[in-house]
Amino acid sequence: MPSLSEAPACLLCGATTTLLFPSNVRNGARIASSELACTSPYLSVHDDIFTCRQCELGRSMPPQDISELDGLYRDVHDAEYLESEPERRADFRKGLEEIERYPFVTKGSLLEIGSSVGLFLEEARSQGWEVCGIEPSRWATEHAAARGLTIFNGMLDDFDAEGRLFDVVASWDVWEHLQDPMGALDRAYELLKPGGLLVLTTVNMGGIMAKLLRGRWPWFMRMHLHYFTPKSLEEMVRRSGFEVLRISTQSKTLQLGYLLRRTQTMLGPIGRSAQAVAGWLRLGERPVRVNLGDILLVEARKP
Repeated sequence: MPSLSEAPACLLCGATTTLLFPSNVRNGARIASSELACTSPYLSVHDDIFTCRQCELGRSMPPQDISELDGLYRDVHDAEYLESEPERRADFRKGLEEIERYPFVTKGSLLEIGSSVGLFLEEARSQGWEVCGIEPSRWATEHAAARGLTIFNGMLDDFDAEGRLFDVVASWDVWEHLQDPMGALDRAYELLKPGGLLVLTTVNMGGIMAKLLRGRWPWFMRMHLHYFTPKSLEEMVRRSGFEVLRISTQSKTLQLGYLLRRTQTMLGPIGRSAQAVAGWLRLGERPVRVNLGDILLVEARKP
């Protein structure tokens, strides 16, 4: 049953939204900090999800004041994140290659929004970038500080750049978590130098897997407050003043065992059997690269 009697307005175009999938959360429970970790196992568990028929932006409506989520993010611990460090670093190196292939990009200052324990920033620093990050989790910020990284522990709205502008602003799998992704894009625009590059990834509600699985799509999760399609993401980025250079889907490097655990909601008994076989063959730690079209990558330039 949907938890709201009235559909919210679309954040992007202001049109009235339509209920796409009602909440499947038992008893309308409030969101806990354990559901906000990057490796959260609560896949396909979601609150009411609405969509705009005009611009295609999706929106989730949790049963509590979403401003409370800021405090919950500060309490997030995610030790499992570090178990996939080699695979995450491989993806971050590819992301850095994407950034550096643009001839107008100067290898100077780089800001990451949602930097977690700092793996991407470490990779960028090793290639000569001057780096800093923004991260709400105290646990993750402490890990990043132990790596010698400069991380602001808090939210983007609270970050004081002290007049500094950046050559690149990057963000990986963060925009779907934001209460106001449009406002965050405006803030990213302010933090970039003229001619600077914005690179971000987010979930793709317009992909084939989301259309096939519908309400069982794994990335319908309570910590995701907005869902994008290529159309809605491009429109939002353009409205913030950026020149959109490219929108594509991004592949991910995952350990086979981790991938099978994460897809059990889709595969059911088949997934459990596959995981058992992978364990028996000692293939659980083998890295695999997958692209199911679930992750959008946008690259945009500040004029």
